[in-house]
Amino acid sequence: MIEKVKRQFAGAIFPGSYQPDAEGVLWFEGEDEKPLGFMKAKLTENEQMLLSLLLKAYRPLPLPKSVSEKQWADWLFHQGQPPSQPESVQLIHFLLEKQIEDVTAFQQIWESEFDLSMTFLWISPTRGVIVTDAGQQDYESPDYLSFCEALSTDFYVDVTLLIGSSQSISLAKSQFQWESACFDRFVTPKKRKRVYYEYELIPYFWLQSLSAQERTQFISRIFDKELLADQELLNSLRFYFESNLNISAAAKALHMHRNSLQYRIDKWMERTRFDIRQFPQAVVVYVALLLLEDGIYSR
Repeated sequence: MIEKVKRQFAGAIFPGSYQPDAEGVLWFEGEDEKPLGFMKAKLTENEQMLLSLLLKAYRPLPLPKSVSEKQWADWLFHQGQPPSQPESVQLIHFLLEKQIEDVTAFQQIWESEFDLSMTFLWISPTRGVIVTDAGQQDYESPDYLSFCEALSTDFYVDVTLLIGSSQSISLAKSQFQWESACFDRFVTPKKRKRVYYEYELIPYFWLQSLSAQERTQFISRIFDKELLADQELLNSLRFYFESNLNISAAAKALHMHRNSLQYRIDKWMERTRFDIRQFPQAVVVYVALLLLEDGIYSR
């Protein structure tokens, strides 16, 4: 779409970089959400209206304002010095399905929900990272999934999170680069899950080293064609594993009776040689399920 628009209105494209104060320029989102300007003087009113219908209006990223935001942005994104506080941090990466208008309200909800000191850094109109003080956090992990659902309701946009691991401030930049690479490669707004933890994405790196033939051989040893077609069963297995092999917790997440899920687990046991109640065998099946996810294995 963008390329067709650029070819159609090539003579009206603003030649310079983004200038928020440039008069007579309409700014829209171009490739990778970067600003693309069109000079009004070279467009008719109908053409201006057409561009407004075809493209999203560009809204600049919120710039770092506080001292903390400026320090962290300078260090993580450029060549600045690491901040002196806090001693250890945890990074929370977020991805929005689409750009939101009220960025201030979005940030305030985070701060009020978790009652933590948070530094927000925006990487793109739909992507950012939150720096939190790991020393302030409780031992029990917050319910990020319920929070994502609340955000989706309030802002009418799906939110996907990657919860990073706590790290000393001296290693926070390398941790940010590693987690960002994981987020870029394996997490999209169209993924089934809304909340990921850093350790969950490590197996994807291992699986990428497998050739297409090796992946097919591995899958065929775990699932026959009938099992691959049983999406209800496969989905139940995913929730079972993600609930730490706890049937009651998995059944609750699936909104079904515990006995119904137990029946599906028993059904799996009858049809395969893998006893997923035993951790070593459950790991093998779990890895196979990861391969079935989009982008990892093609049936």
